[in-house]
Amino acid sequence: MISEINITFISVNQIKFLKMNHLFRMLISALLLLPGIFNLSAQLPEEELLWPDGIPGNPLEYKEEKLTVNEFRESSLSQSNRVFSCVSVPTYIIHKPAKGTANGVAMVICPGGGFRDVWIDREGNDMALWLAGHGITSLVLKYRTFNSDAEELKISRDEYNNHVYADARKAIYVLRSRAKELGIDENKIGIGGFSAGGSLSMITALSLFEKSLPAYAKFGQINTNPDFVGLFYPGLNQGFLKVLKEKNTFPPVFIMNGGEDNVTPPENCIQLYNVLKEKKLSVELHIYSKGSHGFDSGIGRGYAVSTWRDSFIAWLKDGGFIKDEQ
Repeated sequence: MISEINITFISVNQIKFLKMNHLFRMLISALLLLPGIFNLSAQLPEEELLWPDGIPGNPLEYKEEKLTVNEFRESSLSQSNRVFSCVSVPTYIIHKPAKGTANGVAMVICPGGGFRDVWIDREGNDMALWLAGHGITSLVLKYRTFNSDAEELKISRDEYNNHVYADARKAIYVLRSRAKELGIDENKIGIGGFSAGGSLSMITALSLFEKSLPAYAKFGQINTNPDFVGLFYPGLNQGFLKVLKEKNTFPPVFIMNGGEDNVTPPENCIQLYNVLKEKKLSVELHIYSKGSHGFDSGIGRGYAVSTWRDSFIAWLKDGGFIKDEQ
């Protein structure tokens, strides 16, 4: 069994137009036939450019976007496990519920990867497909990455934060600006993420880099604040807590982590929960005894941890985002 394939993608200029030459198409077609790598029955929606008019002066112009294709788990709904790095041109995929089953709730999903990678399937499309089965529309965000080992990277991590923050804001903008088309209630649009994606979700909800938002990030009159936040074994730090302590309002938060996580320790989640409770803000916390970092759906990691997504849906119902009959 081939467990990992490294592919160097086409140039940035070609990616911008999301076009592949004939040879590249043949390569991808061949990969799709490999068992345990991709499943032709798991077709994903079309990928779209997050910034269709381009990004003037984009400071994150890597020479090549890179893709690693890993073996997927049997529980994977996308039947795929791709990891992207050196992402210069952010894109997204929108997953819609089956016709007649949408409940008006929508969510931006930010996959993890330490901001170096984007685990687009395990922590993105798999979650989106599951949510679609529960009437929720999702936007899976492939945001720009910070690959410090790339020679062409010319900006600092602090500068990068402003641009990835803009990507997350734009993702919310996409959902809210297309709310009527997608059958979304514009007051039920949240953001959530895994690991670094959880950190990005928290940064967005805190409006942490609003004052340093890049000039190209113009959203007009569209509200780009989330209505709820999902943090799934999130990367958190004391800086978030300091900013949060100064706020009197914050969207409802669902926090989940595994007790065996040594990368994003559950203690940080507990601290966040305590701060929100002290301020009498809406929050729910689940710390499972099983689950080391990166357990995604939790299936196969323990009985209780494998139910966390059901708890998330129940939380949305308790919060009034999903009606009882939906």
